[in-house]
Parts: sequence; C-alpha cells; structure tokens
Amino acid sequence: MKRVTLKTIALNNFRRHKDLKISFNDVNVISGDNEMGKSTIFDAFIWLLFGKDQFDRKDHEIIPIIDNKRVDRIDSEVEAIIDFDGREMKLKRVLHQKWVRRRGQSEEVFDGCETLYYINDVPLKAGEYKARIDLMIEETVFKLITNTSAFLSLHWQKQREFLFQIAGTVSDEQIAASNPNFNALLDSISGKSLSDYKKELTARKKKLTDDLKGIQPRIDQTYSLMPKDRDFSELETQIKAIDEEIAKIDLQLSDRSKAVEGQYNSIQEKKNEIHGLKSKISEIVNNAKKKAQDDFFADNQKREEAKSSVLSAQNKLSSAKVHMGELHAVIESLTVKFKNKIAELDELRSKWIAENEKEYQEKEGCLVCPLFNHECSDATALEMHNGNKQDSRKKFMESKERKLAEINAMGKSMTDEKFELENKITTSKSAAADYQKYVEKCDLELSDAKTLLDSMPEVTKREVIESEILDVQEIQEHIKWIEESIGEVKPVDNSDFNSEKAKLIVRRDSLKSELSERDLIAKYKSEIASLEKQASEIAQQIADVERSEFHLADFNRAKIEECDSRINGLFKVVKFQLFDQTIDGNEFEACIPTNKLGIPISVTNTADRINAGLDIINTLSEFYNVSAPIFCDNAESVNNYIDTNAQMVFLRVTKEKVLTVN
Repeated sequence: MKRVTLKTIALNNFRRHKDLKISFNDVNVISGDNEMGKSTIFDAFIWLLFGKDQFDRKDHEIIPIIDNKRVDRIDSEVEAIIDFDGREMKLKRVLHQKWVRRRGQSEEVFDGCETLYYINDVPLKAGEYKARIDLMIEETVFKLITNTSAFLSLHWQKQREFLFQIAGTVSDEQIAASNPNFNALLDSISGKSLSDYKKELTARKKKLTDDLKGIQPRIDQTYSLMPKDRDFSELETQIKAIDEEIAKIDLQLSDRSKAVEGQYNSIQEKKNEIHGLKSKISEIVNNAKKKAQDDFFADNQKREEAKSSVLSAQNKLSSAKVHMGELHAVIESLTVKFKNKIAELDELRSKWIAENEKEYQEKEGCLVCPLFNHECSDATALEMHNGNKQDSRKKFMESKERKLAEINAMGKSMTDEKFELENKITTSKSAAADYQKYVEKCDLELSDAKTLLDSMPEVTKREVIESEILDVQEIQEHIKWIEESIGEVKPVDNSDFNSEKAKLIVRRDSLKSELSERDLIAKYKSEIASLEKQASEIAQQIADVERSEFHLADFNRAKIEECDSRINGLFKVVKFQLFDQTIDGNEFEACIPTNKLGIPISVTNTADRINAGLDIINTLSEFYNVSAPIFCDNAESVNNYIDTNAQMVFLRVTKEKVLTVN
C-alpha cells in the first residue's frame, strides 16, 4: 500500500500563525485552547497541496487580519516535507501580494495576489505543480482519507456512489437467477430502471382504477336513457297502410300535372323560337357594325401611314439635334482645357527662367576658431573648410541642373498634351460641320412628311342604326306575331290532395319516430354489454399490474439484502442503510450511515462520528491502496479510537493558551 507521511510543516503569515513549524511522528497530538489555530494547520496542509481548505474553499481568508484589517505587503507561505513511499519531497506554496504604481499616481496600490509554487526549492508553473501532486495522490481521494468528517459530509447520493464503487454493484441478472418470477420481471422492464418501472406500474394501476370507477356510472346513465321496450310490429303495419294511401294521392296528382305539361311545352317552343330570332338580329347588327369598321380602317389607312411618317421624322430630327448639342459641348470643353494648358505652359516657362537665373552665393569671411575666437590658422581645418565650400557649390549646381531638367521634362509633356487637345478640337469641329448637314436633311424630311399628311382629308366612321336594317325589321315583325299567339297556362288546384297527403305524412312520421326507439334500445343494450366487457378486462389488467408489483417488491427486497450484505461487510463499526421506506411501505434508494445499533451517525455523539469516519477511511484506504495523514479534530471527545495504519494527527481542545505538539 502506498503511504504518504507528513514529516514537517511550516506556516508563515498564514491566518493567525505568523511563524509556526511542526515536526510529526506516526502519532501526534496538537492541543490548545479554542481559536488557537489547530484546525488552521490542517487547512494549511490541504492548501499546500490543492489550493483549498478542508471545506473545499479556494484561497479562503489566508492573509492575516489584525484589527479587522488585512495585513499588507507580506507573503503567506506554507512549506512541508512529505514522505511518499520512502522518498522525501519538499513542497512550498506562496500567496504573494502584488503592489504596483499606476501611471500618474505617486503611491503603490494593491493589485491582487499571485500564487508561487516550489518542489524541492525549484519554482514550477501551476500546471506542473498540480501534475506532480496528482502523481502522488488524487485530490478527492486524499481529502476523503485525511478528514474523518469528509465522507459523512458528502451528499447521500455521492456516498452511495462511492460505496457501490468499492463493493461492486449487484446486477439485476444476478438477483433474478434466484427466482423464475424475477426473470419474467426483467423481461417486462426492457431496459428501464426498477424505479422507473415501479412508477410506470403505479401510474398504470391508477389510470386503470380511475377508468374502472368511471364505467359503472356510464352503465347506469345508459339504462336511464334507454326507452321502454314494447311490441313494434303493430307500428310497422300502420306505417305500411299509410304509405299505400300516399301512393294513391301521388298517382292522382301526376295525372293532373300531365295535362298542364302539354300546354307548357307548346308555350316553351314558341319562346325558344323567339330567342333564336333575337339571336339572329344580334348577328345581323354585329356583321353590319364590323363592315362599317372595316370600311373606316381601309379609308384611313394611308392617312395613318402618313401620321407614322411624320412621327418618325420628328423623332429622327430630335435625336440629331441632341447629338449636335453633345458635339458642341465637347468642343467647348476641349477649348477650355486648351486655354488652361497654354496658361500652365506660360507659368512653367516663368518658373524655368526664375530657376535658371539663380546663382551660387558664397558666404563672406574667414574660418574663426571656436576656442580662441580668432582666425583659424590650422592647415587641416582650413583645407576641410575650403573643401566644404567647393562641395556646397557643386551641390547647388547639381540641384539647379536637376530642377531645370525636371521643368523641361514637364514642359515637353504639357506641350504634347496641348497639341493633342488642338487636334481633338479640329476633329470635333469638322464632325460638327458634317453632322449639321444631316440635321438639315432631317428637317427637310419632316417638312415633306407634314405636307403629305395635310393633303389627306380624314374620313368619318359610318354609324350603324339597328332599326334601319331591312332584314332586322322583317324579323322583329315575325317575333311580334309569335308573342301575340302565346296564351296563358291556367294553374291546377291541388290543395285538396296536398292537404290530405300532408296529414298522412305527419301521421307516418310520428309512427316512424316511435319505431326508431327499437333501434335506440338495441344500441343502448349493445353499449351496456360493451361497457361490462370493458370493466371485466380492466379488472383483469389491474390484477396483472398488482402481480407485477408483488414481484417487483420481492425483487427489491432481495436486492436490498444482497447490497446490504456486500457493502456493510466492508466496515467494522459503521453500517449503511441503502434503502428506506415511505409511510405506505414503498422502498426508495437512500444512504444513511448508522452505528451497530442502527442509530444514524448524524445524531450520535462526537466519539461515534469520529470512529465511524476512521472506519470509513480504513476501508477507502484499502480500496485505493493508499494511506495519508489523518487529521482528527475534536479529539478530546474520544477515549478509544479504532485501529488505523495511517499517520494520526489529533487536534484536542485544552485550556492551554499556547499550542502544544506531542
């Protein structure tokens, strides 16, 4: 088994400890009055390794506080020597305050803290330090095996997770192997958890029970709605006799209708003939109007062509004038540019003359010594002075020649541009003169087209009047003759037959309404039989669900017993209740640590809680194959501890006003 042992630990400016160093043996007792900083030693050890205290708080209140004020400009340090399987390692973590002077400020201000890491006095980055610690022991496991209250303070679900990890989970198939009913139960679950399946059964049973409760009221309601049963054959006989009477009346009404129908057909034929004659009149009038329209178009065709010619000539002349205006605008623009270019050339010429007239002006006087303020007599200095004068003259002349060359080059380029503009102006004027002839030609064509249009008179469309058409007059006379020959159809009085027939129909409908109750009774009887069958089926389904609930309860009970046996066999003084029951007796998952008497550890005395924690640490250490220093707080409450193979550090409260280490 791997063994982690704490050899020494030193605290500097860590909470209330300004300078504290402790050496450790296998069994150690640290005692003193309350608020002497005993628990702080354990917090410092955990912070050194993982940057947190025993309650998993990161960098929590590490810097000392005096008179409710943080102590500034100090470093909080923890250093320890740890033995890991016979190999010693020096670890050190420093919380360093950063003080900086901001731009524009005279005093330094606090700028937070940074953490520094060392192993065997070698500085490391945070990631490197953490990786080295993780190689020694994993953080979660370390905290669980060094603090007697760590495991018991976990959430019950997390405790349960660790316990099943240590003991190994019991598969449902292993439990099912002991009972054939359990195998059938697992087949029904089909991948769901036992808890979900139980909820599913409960929900299904509730729904089936509710459905069953609702069936009997529906049966009672159907009975109350069902009409009284009686002999319906007499009603059928009466209905048949009434149908025969109605048939006789319909026959007599049919004979009267046939006589009137002959008169109606004769009148309808004459109306159809009139409709045909009116359609013929419409056709004659439409043909006459079409002919008048065709004649009008034919007479005006040449005038319309002349109108089109005038419009075309107008468009052509307008387009030519627009283009002519564009040519004049181009000529005007080129002329302006040409004049500007001549002005630029004149200005450039003046610039060349001014530059060419410049002469080198040599400064008068001799070289004066800067030390003695008289004419310099040093030959070397005089030689350098004369040389500099020659260089100045040469540079002036070179600069003048370069500027004149640049002006000449610019003048040549601008002269070329002037000649190009002059050529464009000449070309554009020539094109404008040619295009003026085209405009005059278009104007002449428009004048000729207008003269031709004015010479053609406009023809008026001939109006067609329906009453003046001879064929239409003859047809209208014939229509008038037919209309005068149409007589009126005298209506037939069928009120006697209709009144008798209506009375018979009312009587027959009343009898049919009574007869329909026979079908309603049969329908209600069928519904009642269906509801009774449905109730029987639901009752059977409820029985099946309850049978599954019984098997599920037996299965859970067997699983609870197996889990309790496996897990609780790993501990000496503590037991875990892994399942609990609701008031109505349903089991649910739990994790309740108890002592051997079944009393929950949470309500026992401090001694029981500490020994329970040591028992759990022994089991965890054996499972993870590692031991580490165990810090046992409130150790004054315990007289007898259970045995452990780890290094022990007991923190005891006494009335001593200084810390004592034994």
